[in-house]
Amino acid sequence: MTFLAPGLAIAGLLAASIPIIIHLLLRRRRKPIEWAAMTLLMEAARRHRRRSRVERILLLAIRVVLLALLGAALARPLLGEKITVLDSRVVHLVIDDGITSGARSGDGTALEASISEAITVVEGLDPSDRVSVVLAGRPVRMLVDDPTSDHRSVIRAIEGLAPREGRTDFASALEMFVEPMRDGVEGRRNEVRILSEMRQGSIDENTRPPDLRGPGIRLISPEPVGNDISSIQVMDIESSRVPLSVAGSVDDRIIRISLRRTGSTPELVSTVRVDGDAIATPELRKVEWPSGVRDMTVEFQVRVDDDGGIVTASIDETDDLSLDDQRSIVVQGRVPSRMLVLERDEFGGSGRVDRWRASDWFERAMLPDVEGTLGDAIEIDRVDPSTANLRDLDGVSIVLIGRPDLVSDEFLSTIGKWVRDGGVLVTVPPGSTTVRPWASPLLGELGIDWSVALEAESLSEPRRLAAEQPPATLTRLLDAELGDLAPSVSIERRLPIEGAAESDIVLVDSAGEPVLLDVPVGLGRLVFFAVAPELSWTDLPVRPLMVPLVQEIARRGTALSMVGREGIVGERIPSSQVEGATMVLPGGDRIMVGDDDESNIVIPSRTGTVEIKDLADRVLELRVVNPEVENALLETATSDSVLEWLSPSGDWTIETEDEQVESAGLIGSDLAGPLILVVLFLLLLETVVARWFARGGLVSRRSRGLTGANADADAARVLRTGGAG
Repeated sequence: MTFLAPGLAIAGLLAASIPIIIHLLLRRRRKPIEWAAMTLLMEAARRHRRRSRVERILLLAIRVVLLALLGAALARPLLGEKITVLDSRVVHLVIDDGITSGARSGDGTALEASISEAITVVEGLDPSDRVSVVLAGRPVRMLVDDPTSDHRSVIRAIEGLAPREGRTDFASALEMFVEPMRDGVEGRRNEVRILSEMRQGSIDENTRPPDLRGPGIRLISPEPVGNDISSIQVMDIESSRVPLSVAGSVDDRIIRISLRRTGSTPELVSTVRVDGDAIATPELRKVEWPSGVRDMTVEFQVRVDDDGGIVTASIDETDDLSLDDQRSIVVQGRVPSRMLVLERDEFGGSGRVDRWRASDWFERAMLPDVEGTLGDAIEIDRVDPSTANLRDLDGVSIVLIGRPDLVSDEFLSTIGKWVRDGGVLVTVPPGSTTVRPWASPLLGELGIDWSVALEAESLSEPRRLAAEQPPATLTRLLDAELGDLAPSVSIERRLPIEGAAESDIVLVDSAGEPVLLDVPVGLGRLVFFAVAPELSWTDLPVRPLMVPLVQEIARRGTALSMVGREGIVGERIPSSQVEGATMVLPGGDRIMVGDDDESNIVIPSRTGTVEIKDLADRVLELRVVNPEVENALLETATSDSVLEWLSPSGDWTIETEDEQVESAGLIGSDLAGPLILVVLFLLLLETVVARWFARGGLVSRRSRGLTGANADADAARVLRTGGAG
């Protein structure tokens, strides 16, 4: 037998000696005094002495055993195998505080329910049990790192938790327990317990938990909740200039908002609000949701202030999850867009129109009227591709490479980083001569696995652009017109491309071969022409499709790359190209822009505005951090799906709420309860026996004289002294 609180057991033994001490003190000698009836008392004492001694010993034994057992019960004795299991246990709690934990279910949020369960578990632990706590909302972190037996401090730390706006990452959270459990004391039992509603948003199918198998390791997961809740989420917000907008006194923008419903999908009406310091007045729009519809897109046309600012899209109505109802984006003010054309100037200029190169046609499509108002909205610079360097990319939002075969290897690395940081790169094949292979080095630098032919092929028969084109984000606003404009375009030469995904293809010819491709690269994009837009390849430059197509490439490409520059809670910091500046995240964390040291990486832990400051603490740029809503799914999960996802880490047990209560009870001593019952019985027995003995006890009816324990003691002393004084 062992005790979880040996100090109380020792105290019980010391308390058991108190009745013995009192008994010995009452037996001390007193000087007897003779009086008239002394002879009768001495005779009665002789007859009663043996019985009174039995009474005293019986009462003394009951009192000693009662106090000893009371101390033992309070010390919580353990027997058998449970001594080893419970006496050396470490309980690892994984609490889901990700974005879905903020969903209201019943009287409170899911996180509040998890906190309550965690407190119940900790309060039910034995004093020697130790606890560690990991929070699974990204960025994942240890709340209680080293396992501790200070249960009150653990409870206080848990009580102060609030939901985060990042996704739940159980895989990374469980990874934190691998080393501590492997390096732990041999024979110690480890228990890993997940506390979550286990909705679909808590299970990331793109990750898998680590292997936690080992001797003495118990893995417990809660039963997934089954109640239906619902939320309308702002998934994305994009800002792009109105097609052919001008840089006049106002700057019109199209604000495109993508909405998603998660959980139940009843018929309802919601209100979308667009607000922020970049626009003068808020804009509202009602959105009608038919039953079962999950996705919706809403567009606003707003006028942006001269200095730009932040635009926020939000849902006015309250639903079951408020953390996903808002999203922001930074929009630039009335600042000209800068475009860089990498092209080698020809001696004597381009000359006649039929000798114009692809870069000439592209530039003319960007500025159809050089003297018009668009000239104030777009700045175009030309640089020889063989001499281009990092300084040429300063402030540039879109780069057109007309001669990619002349770009140096050093600049390929530079422009690759520029694209990944949010730039838009447009590439066209060299029109006539090719100095060296160019496609493979460029695509390799950007991490794109396409197979591009070294030379263009001339078609035996011209092809047309297909009337039905694949859906593409880049040309979304042209979808209604492509059916009429595309078939008029004729193609005579093309650069064969293989290995492109369907999602990368924007335009195809009548044979289904790609003509224009668009693929995201980091935060930026690559727009790749398989058919050079010059007259020796195609008549696209002189067709009505050319101008709107080029305008959309510049407008939508830049808008899509701006979306990637926002920060996401638990995922990434905002992007900035101001090298050496300081980025101040929401909450006050500071990082150096361009610092690639992994030890200095800080992941945003909350939403808000980000300031990029120079050495004088002046604000150079604004960025935002938005919630991670892609994985904020409120649909219910099944126990089988949860166990299947957790299976790589070991054999998990799904525990219901009733089983959690039962488990908390089993954490205590197996003998404490029975011993308390024995103590209560002995207390009752002592009371009854003491009262019985006080009235005569074991003395028979033939006994005469004084009775009772104290009287017998006095009589016994009289007999020992023989009545002498």
